[in-house]
Amino acid sequence: MPMTPEQMGFPQVAQLARLDRIRQLKGGKEEVETVWIISSLGPEKADAARLLELARQYWSIEKGTHQRLDVSAGEDRCRVRHPVATTVLGILRRAVQGEYRAWARRQRRARDSTCPAFLEKMSRRVDSVLRYLLGDVSRL
Repeated sequence: MPMTPEQMGFPQVAQLARLDRIRQLKGGKEEVETVWIISSLGPEKADAARLLELARQYWSIEKGTHQRLDVSAGEDRCRVRHPVATTVLGILRRAVQGEYRAWARRQRRARDSTCPAFLEKMSRRVDSVLRYLLGDVSRL
């Protein structure tokens, strides 16, 4: 007999949906990955098309912000475990990412707006970076 969401410890679940992702591999083969969507939205608020849209929005966020933090800031490799330290480091990483994006938009040439160029420029301006973090500088 199937269990209800309440019996499983998820009383707020209104829908479960199965999403099959199919990837085309070399040689004409396909790989199928099945994921499950758990939603508190009822069918009247989120039909199948809306659930698919929400799943795609989630991955656009994951590929945008989170990937940047993972790749350029090494967030996943960080082994700091103290709750306060992880929060402070997370805030600093996001602040640096925001500054990088603002700085990159101001660059005239694409080759000047790379992350390594930004890090190299900021490494020469440690005093300005520290003043910024302490609130004395409005823009780097």
